[in-house]
Amino acid sequence: MTIFALILALVSAWVVDPADPTLLVFPPYGHCMGIYRAGTEQLAMLLGGLVRFDDPQGLACVKLSEWDSPGENDDDELAVYGVNSRTGHIIYNANMYTLGLYGGNGSGPAQLSAPHGIAADPSGLVVVADTGNRRVVVLERRGTRMKTSSIIEDGFSEPWGVAIGERRSIYVTDRGTGVLRIYDSPSDPAPRSIALDRPTGVAVYGDGSWNALDERFAVVVCSGGTVLNRIEGGEVVASAGISDCGGSVFNYPVIDYYGNTWVTDSISCMIHKFDPDLDYIASFGSPGTGDRQLDRPTGLTLWRRYGQIFVAEREGARYFWVGTDMKIGSFSSSGRGFTMTGTLLEKSMVLAQVFDESGADVATMHNGRMDTGPFTFTWDGTDVLGNPVRGGSMELVIRIEPTYSSRGYFSKTFRQRFDMDIVETGAGQDEGSRRGGRT
Repeated sequence: MTIFALILALVSAWVVDPADPTLLVFPPYGHCMGIYRAGTEQLAMLLGGLVRFDDPQGLACVKLSEWDSPGENDDDELAVYGVNSRTGHIIYNANMYTLGLYGGNGSGPAQLSAPHGIAADPSGLVVVADTGNRRVVVLERRGTRMKTSSIIEDGFSEPWGVAIGERRSIYVTDRGTGVLRIYDSPSDPAPRSIALDRPTGVAVYGDGSWNALDERFAVVVCSGGTVLNRIEGGEVVASAGISDCGGSVFNYPVIDYYGNTWVTDSISCMIHKFDPDLDYIASFGSPGTGDRQLDRPTGLTLWRRYGQIFVAEREGARYFWVGTDMKIGSFSSSGRGFTMTGTLLEKSMVLAQVFDESGADVATMHNGRMDTGPFTFTWDGTDVLGNPVRGGSMELVIRIEPTYSSRGYFSKTFRQRFDMDIVETGAGQDEGSRRGGRT
Protein backbone atom coordinates (compact mmCIF):
# COMPACT_ATOMS: atom_id res chain seq x y z
CA MET A 1 0.00 0.00 0.00
CA THR A 2 1.37 3.43 -0.89
CA ILE A 3 1.24 6.68 1.05
CA PHE A 4 -1.50 8.23 -1.03
CA ALA A 5 -3.70 5.13 -0.79
CA LEU A 6 -4.73 5.76 2.80
CA ILE A 7 -8.08 5.43 4.59
CA LEU A 8 -11.26 5.21 2.55
CA ALA A 9 -12.91 1.84 3.21
CA LEU A 10 -14.84 1.49 -0.01
CA VAL A 11 -14.86 -1.67 -2.08
CA SER A 12 -13.81 -1.18 -5.70
CA ALA A 13 -16.60 -1.64 -8.21
CA TRP A 14 -15.55 -3.87 -11.08
CA VAL A 15 -18.97 -4.32 -12.68
CA VAL A 16 -19.74 -1.05 -14.40
CA ASP A 17 -22.33 0.32 -16.76
CA PRO A 18 -20.90 1.07 -20.23
CA ALA A 19 -21.79 4.73 -19.65
CA ASP A 20 -19.39 4.95 -16.68
CA PRO A 21 -15.94 6.28 -17.66
CA THR A 22 -13.29 3.61 -17.07
CA LEU A 23 -10.14 4.96 -18.69
CA LEU A 24 -8.91 4.83 -15.08
CA VAL A 25 -10.32 2.33 -12.57
CA PHE A 26 -10.05 1.66 -8.85
CA PRO A 27 -7.49 -0.85 -7.57
CA PRO A 28 -9.05 -4.16 -6.46
CA TYR A 29 -9.95 -4.49 -2.81
CA GLY A 30 -7.35 -7.19 -2.18
CA HIS A 31 -4.60 -4.88 -3.42
CA CYS A 32 -5.32 -1.83 -1.26
CA MET A 33 -8.16 -2.87 1.09
CA GLY A 34 -10.46 -0.44 -0.69
CA ILE A 35 -8.18 2.49 0.12
CA TYR A 36 -7.68 4.67 -2.95
CA ARG A 37 -8.08 8.24 -1.80
CA ALA A 38 -6.31 10.34 0.84
CA GLY A 39 -7.32 13.71 2.22
CA THR A 40 -6.14 16.25 4.76
CA GLU A 41 -7.66 14.34 7.68
CA GLN A 42 -5.78 11.16 6.83
CA LEU A 43 -2.54 13.10 6.37
CA ALA A 44 -2.99 14.71 9.79
CA MET A 45 -3.52 11.30 11.38
CA LEU A 46 -0.24 9.98 9.95
CA LEU A 47 1.87 13.09 10.51
CA GLY A 48 0.38 14.25 13.78
CA GLY A 49 -0.84 17.51 12.28
CA LEU A 50 2.67 18.62 11.28
CA VAL A 51 1.56 19.57 7.78
CA ARG A 52 -1.60 19.78 5.69
CA PHE A 53 -2.08 19.48 1.95
CA ASP A 54 -1.29 23.00 0.76
CA ASP A 55 -0.80 23.64 -2.96
CA PRO A 56 0.19 20.09 -3.98
CA GLN A 57 2.34 20.07 -7.12
CA GLY A 58 4.59 17.41 -8.65
CA LEU A 59 4.43 13.68 -7.92
CA ALA A 60 6.88 10.85 -8.56
CA CYS A 61 6.69 7.11 -7.96
CA VAL A 62 9.28 4.38 -8.35
CA LYS A 63 10.09 0.82 -7.31
CA LEU A 64 13.17 1.24 -5.11
CA SER A 65 15.95 -1.26 -5.71
CA GLU A 66 16.44 -1.70 -1.97
CA TRP A 67 12.75 -2.65 -1.63
CA ASP A 68 13.02 -5.36 -4.27
CA SER A 69 13.17 -8.74 -2.52
CA PRO A 70 13.88 -11.61 -4.96
CA GLY A 71 11.22 -14.28 -4.87
CA GLU A 72 8.70 -12.06 -3.09
CA ASN A 73 5.53 -10.69 -4.64
CA ASP A 74 6.38 -7.05 -3.93
CA ASP A 75 6.77 -5.55 -7.40
CA ASP A 76 3.79 -3.22 -6.92
CA GLU A 77 5.11 -1.70 -3.67
CA LEU A 78 6.19 1.76 -4.72
CA ALA A 79 7.90 4.74 -3.16
CA VAL A 80 5.77 7.82 -3.84
CA TYR A 81 6.96 11.41 -3.44
CA GLY A 82 4.65 14.43 -3.42
CA VAL A 83 5.51 18.14 -3.39
CA ASN A 84 3.58 20.27 -0.90
CA SER A 85 4.58 23.58 -2.44
CA ARG A 86 3.30 26.19 0.00
CA THR A 87 4.94 24.55 3.03
CA GLY A 88 8.14 23.69 1.14
CA HIS A 89 7.89 19.97 1.93
CA ILE A 90 8.27 16.67 0.15
CA ILE A 91 5.85 14.11 1.63
CA TYR A 92 6.87 10.49 1.01
CA ASN A 93 6.38 7.00 2.37
CA ALA A 94 9.32 6.27 4.64
CA ASN A 95 8.30 2.61 4.40
CA MET A 96 5.08 0.88 3.45
CA TYR A 97 3.34 1.94 6.66
CA THR A 98 4.63 5.39 7.70
CA LEU A 99 5.14 8.79 6.11
CA GLY A 100 8.23 10.96 6.04
CA LEU A 101 8.82 14.69 5.52
CA TYR A 102 11.71 16.46 3.91
CA GLY A 103 12.34 20.20 3.70
CA GLY A 104 10.34 23.12 4.99
CA ASN A 105 10.25 26.75 3.84
CA GLY A 106 13.65 28.38 3.58
CA SER A 107 16.81 28.68 1.53
CA GLY A 108 19.10 26.37 3.47
CA PRO A 109 20.60 23.19 1.97
CA ALA A 110 17.80 21.07 3.47
CA GLN A 111 14.99 23.57 2.83
CA LEU A 112 12.76 24.37 -0.15
CA SER A 113 10.83 27.42 -1.33
CA ALA A 114 7.74 27.02 -3.55
CA PRO A 115 8.98 23.75 -5.13
CA HIS A 116 7.15 22.31 -8.15
CA GLY A 117 8.36 19.31 -10.16
CA ILE A 118 9.89 16.15 -8.68
CA ALA A 119 11.40 12.98 -10.13
CA ALA A 120 12.90 9.79 -8.71
CA ASP A 121 14.67 6.63 -9.87
CA PRO A 122 15.12 3.12 -8.38
CA SER A 123 18.61 3.86 -7.02
CA GLY A 124 17.23 6.42 -4.56
CA LEU A 125 18.00 9.52 -6.63
CA VAL A 126 15.36 12.24 -6.10
CA VAL A 127 15.40 15.58 -7.92
CA VAL A 128 13.17 18.54 -7.10
CA ALA A 129 12.72 21.93 -8.78
CA ASP A 130 13.25 24.39 -5.92
CA THR A 131 11.49 27.20 -7.78
CA GLY A 132 11.54 29.90 -5.13
CA ASN A 133 15.25 29.45 -4.52
CA ARG A 134 16.02 29.33 -8.27
CA ARG A 135 17.82 26.03 -8.06
CA VAL A 136 17.44 22.28 -8.48
CA VAL A 137 18.07 20.13 -5.42
CA VAL A 138 19.48 16.63 -5.88
CA LEU A 139 18.69 14.22 -3.04
CA GLU A 140 19.79 10.68 -2.23
CA ARG A 141 17.46 8.36 -0.38
CA ARG A 142 18.83 5.67 1.89
CA GLY A 143 16.35 3.67 3.93
CA THR A 144 13.67 5.90 5.39
CA ARG A 145 15.62 9.15 5.09
CA MET A 146 16.59 11.59 2.34
CA LYS A 147 19.52 13.97 2.39
CA THR A 148 20.83 16.63 0.04
CA SER A 149 23.48 15.25 -2.31
CA SER A 150 24.12 18.35 -4.42
CA ILE A 151 22.50 21.57 -5.61
CA ILE A 152 22.41 22.71 -9.23
CA GLU A 153 22.61 26.49 -9.43
CA ASP A 154 22.94 27.28 -13.12
CA GLY A 155 21.48 30.74 -13.58
CA PHE A 156 17.89 29.50 -13.27
CA SER A 157 15.14 32.08 -13.23
CA GLU A 158 12.10 29.87 -12.54
CA PRO A 159 12.94 26.13 -12.57
CA TRP A 160 9.64 24.29 -12.77
CA GLY A 161 9.67 20.72 -14.05
CA VAL A 162 12.21 17.91 -13.65
CA ALA A 163 12.58 14.40 -15.04
CA ILE A 164 15.22 11.68 -14.81
CA GLY A 165 16.36 10.03 -18.03
CA GLU A 166 18.85 7.35 -18.97
CA ARG A 167 21.90 6.83 -16.75
CA ARG A 168 20.72 9.45 -14.23
CA SER A 169 20.50 12.27 -16.75
CA ILE A 170 18.37 15.16 -15.50
CA TYR A 171 15.88 17.25 -17.48
CA VAL A 172 14.99 20.69 -16.08
CA THR A 173 12.54 23.23 -17.48
CA ASP A 174 13.05 26.91 -16.66
CA ARG A 175 9.85 28.82 -17.29
CA GLY A 176 11.50 32.18 -16.68
CA THR A 177 14.29 31.86 -19.25
CA GLY A 178 12.35 29.68 -21.70
CA VAL A 179 14.69 26.71 -21.85
CA LEU A 180 14.82 22.95 -21.32
CA ARG A 181 18.22 21.88 -19.97
CA ILE A 182 19.48 18.30 -20.16
CA TYR A 183 22.27 17.33 -17.76
CA ASP A 184 24.08 14.08 -18.53
CA SER A 185 24.55 13.64 -14.79
CA PRO A 186 23.86 15.66 -11.63
CA SER A 187 27.40 17.06 -11.89
CA ASP A 188 27.36 17.88 -15.63
CA PRO A 189 28.86 21.41 -16.01
CA ALA A 190 27.73 21.89 -19.62
CA PRO A 191 24.12 20.82 -20.16
CA ARG A 192 22.40 20.87 -23.54
CA SER A 193 19.79 23.62 -23.90
CA ILE A 194 16.61 23.68 -25.99
CA ALA A 195 14.72 26.95 -26.33
CA LEU A 196 10.98 26.64 -25.64
CA ASP A 197 8.15 29.02 -24.84
CA ARG A 198 7.61 29.11 -21.05
CA PRO A 199 8.16 25.38 -20.40
CA THR A 200 6.83 23.85 -17.19
CA GLY A 201 5.98 20.16 -16.75
CA VAL A 202 8.27 17.58 -18.38
CA ALA A 203 8.31 13.78 -18.79
CA VAL A 204 10.77 11.48 -20.57
CA TYR A 205 10.43 8.12 -22.32
CA GLY A 206 13.10 5.52 -22.93
CA ASP A 207 14.51 6.02 -19.45
CA GLY A 208 14.19 2.47 -18.18
CA SER A 209 13.20 -1.11 -18.96
CA TRP A 210 9.43 -0.66 -19.06
CA ASN A 211 9.05 0.78 -22.55
CA ALA A 212 7.11 -0.89 -25.36
CA LEU A 213 8.61 1.41 -28.00
CA ASP A 214 12.25 1.59 -28.99
CA GLU A 215 12.16 5.38 -28.88
CA ARG A 216 13.59 8.13 -26.70
CA PHE A 217 11.79 11.43 -26.37
CA ALA A 218 10.55 14.05 -23.93
CA VAL A 219 7.14 15.70 -23.64
CA VAL A 220 7.11 19.26 -22.31
CA VAL A 221 4.22 21.54 -21.34
CA CYS A 222 4.79 24.96 -22.92
CA SER A 223 3.18 28.33 -23.68
CA GLY A 224 1.50 28.92 -20.37
CA GLY A 225 0.06 25.42 -20.18
CA THR A 226 -1.62 25.54 -23.59
CA VAL A 227 0.76 23.39 -25.68
CA LEU A 228 2.35 19.93 -25.40
CA ASN A 229 5.59 19.46 -27.34
CA ARG A 230 7.33 16.19 -28.15
CA ILE A 231 11.11 16.71 -28.21
CA GLU A 232 13.50 14.40 -30.06
CA GLY A 233 17.12 15.14 -30.84
CA GLY A 234 16.73 18.67 -29.53
CA GLU A 235 13.84 19.44 -31.91
CA VAL A 236 10.07 19.74 -31.53
CA VAL A 237 8.67 16.92 -33.71
CA ALA A 238 5.00 16.96 -32.66
CA SER A 239 2.65 19.27 -30.78
CA ALA A 240 -0.85 19.33 -29.31
CA GLY A 241 -2.87 22.34 -28.24
CA ILE A 242 -5.24 22.65 -25.30
CA SER A 243 -8.12 23.09 -27.75
CA ASP A 244 -7.44 19.60 -29.17
CA CYS A 245 -8.87 18.07 -26.01
CA GLY A 246 -11.34 20.82 -25.10
CA GLY A 247 -9.40 21.52 -21.93
CA SER A 248 -8.25 24.61 -20.05
CA VAL A 249 -4.62 24.18 -18.97
CA PHE A 250 -1.93 21.50 -19.06
CA ASN A 251 -0.07 20.92 -15.79
CA TYR A 252 2.15 17.86 -15.33
CA PRO A 253 2.60 15.10 -17.95
CA VAL A 254 3.58 11.43 -17.63
CA ILE A 255 4.29 8.86 -20.35
CA ASP A 256 2.99 5.30 -20.08
CA TYR A 257 4.43 1.96 -21.19
CA TYR A 258 3.04 2.32 -24.72
CA GLY A 259 4.37 5.87 -25.15
CA ASN A 260 1.04 7.62 -24.56
CA THR A 261 1.10 10.95 -22.73
CA TRP A 262 -1.29 11.63 -19.84
CA VAL A 263 -1.50 15.20 -18.50
CA THR A 264 -3.49 16.88 -15.74
CA ASP A 265 -5.80 19.85 -16.27
CA SER A 266 -6.37 21.62 -12.95
CA ILE A 267 -9.05 23.98 -14.26
CA SER A 268 -11.23 21.52 -16.21
CA CYS A 269 -10.53 18.92 -13.47
CA MET A 270 -9.54 16.25 -15.97
CA ILE A 271 -6.68 14.05 -17.10
CA HIS A 272 -6.16 14.16 -20.87
CA LYS A 273 -4.60 11.30 -22.84
CA PHE A 274 -2.63 11.61 -26.11
CA ASP A 275 -0.98 8.95 -28.25
CA PRO A 276 2.81 8.90 -28.92
CA ASP A 277 2.37 11.39 -31.78
CA LEU A 278 0.33 13.66 -29.45
CA ASP A 279 -2.94 12.97 -31.23
CA TYR A 280 -5.77 13.31 -28.70
CA ILE A 281 -7.38 10.08 -27.48
CA ALA A 282 -9.71 10.85 -24.56
CA SER A 283 -10.15 12.55 -21.18
CA PHE A 284 -11.10 11.28 -17.74
CA GLY A 285 -12.77 13.14 -14.87
CA SER A 286 -14.99 16.10 -14.11
CA PRO A 287 -15.06 18.70 -11.30
CA GLY A 288 -15.95 17.32 -7.89
CA THR A 289 -14.97 14.87 -5.18
CA GLY A 290 -16.91 11.80 -6.34
CA ASP A 291 -15.32 8.50 -7.32
CA ARG A 292 -14.81 9.44 -10.97
CA GLN A 293 -14.33 13.15 -10.36
CA LEU A 294 -11.19 15.19 -9.71
CA ASP A 295 -10.70 18.25 -7.50
CA ARG A 296 -8.17 20.60 -9.12
CA PRO A 297 -5.66 17.88 -10.12
CA THR A 298 -2.04 18.97 -10.52
CA GLY A 299 0.72 16.42 -9.93
CA LEU A 300 0.63 13.13 -11.82
CA THR A 301 2.84 10.04 -11.80
CA LEU A 302 2.58 6.56 -13.29
CA TRP A 303 4.41 3.27 -12.75
CA ARG A 304 4.71 1.86 -16.26
CA ARG A 305 5.06 -1.82 -15.43
CA TYR A 306 1.65 -2.20 -13.81
CA GLY A 307 -0.21 0.92 -14.87
CA GLN A 308 -0.52 2.40 -11.38
CA ILE A 309 -1.41 6.12 -11.40
CA PHE A 310 -1.29 8.68 -8.58
CA VAL A 311 -2.95 12.10 -8.88
CA ALA A 312 -2.43 15.11 -6.60
CA GLU A 313 -5.59 17.10 -5.88
CA ARG A 314 -6.30 20.36 -4.09
CA GLU A 315 -6.67 18.68 -0.69
CA GLY A 316 -5.51 15.15 -1.21
CA ALA A 317 -4.45 12.50 -3.68
CA ARG A 318 -6.02 9.68 -5.70
CA TYR A 319 -4.81 6.21 -6.61
CA PHE A 320 -5.99 4.54 -9.83
CA TRP A 321 -5.04 1.75 -12.18
CA VAL A 322 -5.06 2.19 -15.94
CA GLY A 323 -8.29 0.66 -17.21
CA THR A 324 -9.79 0.72 -20.67
CA ASP A 325 -12.81 2.14 -22.45
CA MET A 326 -14.42 2.35 -25.86
CA LYS A 327 -16.48 4.91 -27.75
CA ILE A 328 -19.16 3.63 -30.13
CA GLY A 329 -19.23 5.61 -33.36
CA SER A 330 -21.99 4.13 -35.51
CA PHE A 331 -23.89 0.90 -36.03
CA SER A 332 -25.87 0.06 -39.15
CA SER A 333 -27.60 -3.22 -39.99
CA SER A 334 -27.98 -4.19 -43.64
CA GLY A 335 -30.58 -6.90 -43.11
CA ARG A 336 -27.95 -9.63 -43.46
CA GLY A 337 -25.13 -8.33 -41.30
CA PHE A 338 -23.84 -5.03 -39.92
CA THR A 339 -21.08 -2.45 -39.89
CA MET A 340 -19.93 -0.92 -36.61
CA THR A 341 -17.33 1.80 -36.00
CA GLY A 342 -15.78 2.89 -32.76
CA THR A 343 -12.60 3.98 -31.00
CA LEU A 344 -10.66 1.94 -28.47
CA LEU A 345 -9.18 4.28 -25.85
CA GLU A 346 -6.50 1.92 -24.49
CA LYS A 347 -4.67 -1.04 -25.97
CA SER A 348 -6.78 -3.96 -24.81
CA MET A 349 -7.75 -7.59 -25.03
CA VAL A 350 -10.92 -7.57 -27.13
CA LEU A 351 -13.46 -10.35 -27.67
CA ALA A 352 -16.25 -9.39 -30.09
CA GLN A 353 -18.88 -12.05 -30.85
CA VAL A 354 -22.31 -12.33 -32.46
CA PHE A 355 -24.97 -14.41 -30.71
CA ASP A 356 -28.26 -15.64 -32.13
CA GLU A 357 -31.63 -15.66 -30.36
CA SER A 358 -30.87 -19.02 -28.74
CA GLY A 359 -27.69 -17.62 -27.18
CA ALA A 360 -25.29 -19.51 -29.45
CA ASP A 361 -22.23 -17.64 -30.67
CA VAL A 362 -22.33 -17.72 -34.46
CA ALA A 363 -19.44 -15.44 -35.43
CA THR A 364 -16.34 -13.85 -33.91
CA MET A 365 -15.26 -10.39 -35.06
CA HIS A 366 -12.07 -10.21 -33.00
CA ASN A 367 -10.36 -12.24 -30.30
CA GLY A 368 -7.03 -10.90 -29.04
CA ARG A 369 -5.14 -7.67 -28.54
CA MET A 370 -6.27 -4.52 -30.29
CA ASP A 371 -4.37 -1.25 -30.50
CA THR A 372 -5.66 2.10 -29.33
CA GLY A 373 -7.53 4.02 -32.01
CA PRO A 374 -10.42 3.74 -34.48
CA PHE A 375 -11.73 0.34 -35.56
CA THR A 376 -14.45 -1.09 -37.83
CA PHE A 377 -16.26 -4.41 -37.46
CA THR A 378 -18.11 -5.65 -40.56
CA TRP A 379 -20.14 -8.85 -40.74
CA ASP A 380 -21.91 -10.33 -43.77
CA GLY A 381 -24.22 -12.70 -41.89
CA THR A 382 -22.16 -15.85 -42.37
CA ASP A 383 -20.27 -18.05 -39.98
CA VAL A 384 -16.57 -18.91 -40.02
CA LEU A 385 -17.20 -21.54 -42.73
CA GLY A 386 -19.02 -19.08 -44.97
CA ASN A 387 -22.45 -20.57 -44.32
CA PRO A 388 -25.37 -18.15 -43.86
CA VAL A 389 -26.59 -17.75 -40.29
CA ARG A 390 -30.36 -18.20 -40.03
CA GLY A 391 -30.95 -14.73 -38.58
CA GLY A 392 -33.72 -13.30 -36.43
CA SER A 393 -33.01 -11.43 -33.20
CA MET A 394 -29.23 -11.11 -32.85
CA GLU A 395 -26.77 -9.48 -30.45
CA LEU A 396 -23.22 -8.21 -30.84
CA VAL A 397 -21.28 -8.48 -27.56
CA ILE A 398 -17.88 -6.78 -27.16
CA ARG A 399 -15.84 -7.47 -24.05
CA ILE A 400 -12.69 -5.42 -23.41
CA GLU A 401 -9.95 -5.93 -20.81
CA PRO A 402 -6.82 -3.85 -20.09
CA THR A 403 -3.32 -5.20 -20.64
CA TYR A 404 -1.97 -3.79 -17.34
CA SER A 405 -2.47 -5.19 -13.83
CA SER A 406 -6.18 -4.43 -13.89
CA ARG A 407 -6.62 -7.24 -16.42
CA GLY A 408 -8.35 -10.11 -14.67
CA TYR A 409 -9.91 -7.73 -12.16
CA PHE A 410 -11.75 -5.45 -14.54
CA SER A 411 -13.57 -5.83 -17.84
CA LYS A 412 -16.26 -3.89 -19.63
CA THR A 413 -18.97 -5.25 -21.90
CA PHE A 414 -20.87 -3.47 -24.66
CA ARG A 415 -24.02 -4.97 -26.24
CA GLN A 416 -25.83 -4.10 -29.45
CA ARG A 417 -29.05 -5.86 -30.43
CA PHE A 418 -30.20 -5.98 -34.03
CA ASP A 419 -32.63 -7.88 -36.25
CA MET A 420 -31.41 -9.84 -39.24
CA ASP A 421 -33.41 -11.18 -42.16
CA ILE A 422 -34.15 -14.87 -41.72
CA VAL A 423 -32.71 -17.31 -44.20
CA GLU A 424 -34.09 -20.81 -43.86
CA THR A 425 -31.32 -23.36 -43.83
CA GLY A 426 -31.21 -27.12 -43.54
CA ALA A 427 -30.99 -28.50 -40.03
CA GLY A 428 -27.57 -29.95 -40.65
CA GLN A 429 -26.25 -26.73 -42.14
CA ASP A 430 -27.70 -24.62 -39.35
CA GLU A 431 -26.18 -26.84 -36.67
CA GLY A 432 -22.85 -26.85 -38.51
CA SER A 433 -22.93 -23.05 -38.62
CA ARG A 434 -23.32 -22.86 -34.90
CA ARG A 435 -20.47 -25.24 -34.25
CA GLY A 436 -18.22 -23.43 -36.72
CA GLY A 437 -18.86 -20.05 -35.12
CA ARG A 438 -17.85 -20.96 -31.57
CA THR A 439 -14.61 -19.77 -30.02
